[in-house]
Order: sequence, then C-alpha cells, then structure tokens
Amino acid sequence: MDRTFIYKMIQNCLKQYNDTISIDSPEFEEMYNKINKMKYEEKETHLHDIVNDVVYGYITNSPYF
Repeated sequence: MDRTFIYKMIQNCLKQYNDTISIDSPEFEEMYNKINKMKYEEKETHLHDIVNDVVYGYITNSPYF
C-alpha cells in the first residue's frame, strides 16, 4: 500500500484526538505494518475502518495494538 496515503489517513484520524506523528517515526511504522497485516488478513474490511481501529488502539494503548 502507498505509505503516503496511509500516513494521510492516520493523520486525519489523529486530528480528532489532537495528536500527530511524523512519517519517519517508529509509531507510524508500527501502525503502517499493523494496517497492512490486518488488510491482508481481512480483505473484505474497508481500509478506513482498519485505520480507525489501529489509531484508536494506538491512542488508548490497547494491549491488542
């Protein structure tokens, strides 16, 4: 998947939490890898939903993140 597109989606989700990350941060890399893995495993799930779930897990420090 396009890293820049995923980064923009993550940034848009983070806006509602008044948070931001840089594209070269380890947090972005972790979220990007998780999103790719989930999209591969759950082909029918919309990318938008996966990104929202991953960002929510990141924000709440979910043990499943």
